Amino acid sequence: MRNYMLECSGLTKTYLSTDPPTQVLHGIDLSVEEGEFLVIMGASGSGKSTLLYSISGMDRPTSGSVHLEGHDVTSLDDAAMSKVRLTRMGFVFQQAYFLSNLNIRDNVLLPALKANPKQSETVVSRVDALLDRFGIGHIKHHGITEVSGGQLQRASICRALAGEPAIVFADEPTGALNSSMTAEVMDALTGVHDDGRTIVMVTHDPACAARADRVVYLRDGLLVDSRSLGRWTRSAAVQREDDVLAWLRSLGF
Repeated sequence: MRNYMLECSGLTKTYLSTDPPTQVLHGIDLSVEEGEFLVIMGASGSGKSTLLYSISGMDRPTSGSVHLEGHDVTSLDDAAMSKVRLTRMGFVFQQAYFLSNLNIRDNVLLPALKANPKQSETVVSRVDALLDRFGIGHIKHHGITEVSGGQLQRASICRALAGEPAIVFADEPTGALNSSMTAEVMDALTGVHDDGRTIVMVTHDPACAARADRVVYLRDGLLVDSRSLGRWTRSAAVQREDDVLAWLRSLGF
């Protein structure tokens, strides 16, 4: 029996604020195994970010269910869902969304301390270890405008991991970065995956998608295809990227 970290069934999302209402997701069924690195791809407007927000509890699906670690999170009220996001989920976005009045270290510490207020010493030690591990310990006292975009995104990964979440969600984490910074961030996420962490990521970049164990393709709010890739290795990276790109082109990407 497989151990699923995340399962969603019959997931739909309709925005009623438009006239007529706009249905973005059309009955999505998706399972993510524990320790899997899953990438969601699709053309602009396909619904991939809406799907990510719906399965992570950042937005409420219109219908269907989402189970995290075997628990139905779609039935939770807002307060309970917020607690799940804080304690069991980590998030990395295209923009870092750091507080400008705090330095890098304090921005990473803040949500982790909120999630574990009685374990402050342990949390501080964990955060410092994460910053060192991802190569930004030397800039932890810098302001957020004093570091590079790649360093900010690595700090975002530290923030996502600081609360020891069960799953990390990433929405276009390299979308605003150049190629060298993109490689930095993807190396960091690959390291997180190598630790056994479950990752679900939305990206438009085939090279980033090639890092995943599996890629699913979304078109007009429907999952239309998937590609199992196996474990990423640096030695096979170029061939793997070519294979992913060829598959995506066959789907009209």
